[in-house]
Amino acid sequence: MAETLGQYLKTMRIQNNLSTRDVEKETGITISQLSRLECNITRNPSPKALKKLALFYNIKLTDLFQKAGYLGPEDIDAYMETCFKGIEKLSLEDRKQIQNQIDYLIYQHEKEREGQNDL
Repeated sequence: MAETLGQYLKTMRIQNNLSTRDVEKETGITISQLSRLECNITRNPSPKALKKLALFYNIKLTDLFQKAGYLGPEDIDAYMETCFKGIEKLSLEDRKQIQNQIDYLIYQHEKEREGQNDL
């Protein structure tokens, strides 16, 4: 069974060693609102709240929007096609290889910036 939005949010909060009070203090989302989200009681979470949580937990907003039902796989595919012309012709494996290259370049740039900060 796929992980629900609430399960995912709770997992992210716990992985970041955050209490519900920490989240409330930093995002303005009350403990009761967060609890209702994490317990899947809130059926239509506000996109604004999801954005705050994505930023605070440092996770992809699109992941939260998909889990909340605001975006489907076809929406993500359509978006990717506008970013990378012809990507729809590539296999999933090809796309993963491209993402690995992007991740590597980001890592290299971060290392370079850290080296510059050490000077």
